[in-house]
Amino acid sequence: MNDDLKKLMELLKDQALSNSVRLGILLSLYVLGKTTFAELQKTFEIPKSSLYVHLQILKDNGLIDIKKVITLSGPRTVIEITDKGMEVVKKYLDVIKKF
Repeated sequence: MNDDLKKLMELLKDQALSNSVRLGILLSLYVLGKTTFAELQKTFEIPKSSLYVHLQILKDNGLIDIKKVITLSGPRTVIEITDKGMEVVKKYLDVIKKF
């Protein structure tokens, strides 16, 4: 097995990246920086409870931060990628580019 494939397999063993929804959330946040819970739910079309579980796993792994903010429209849950999350996505994209 070549080194690039080994690196990809190592990255995908991580609980946070082993699921397509979590990987999609991280890639979205890599591009956007931050977004709301409602926007993520609309984008991924999954139940609130499922999204919450995915976000909790990403948060527990230090890849995202979840904050409650007060807006003119009422309270919102904002999800933001962390520096660690940015690094993980960069590694993932670097390995993928080599294929």
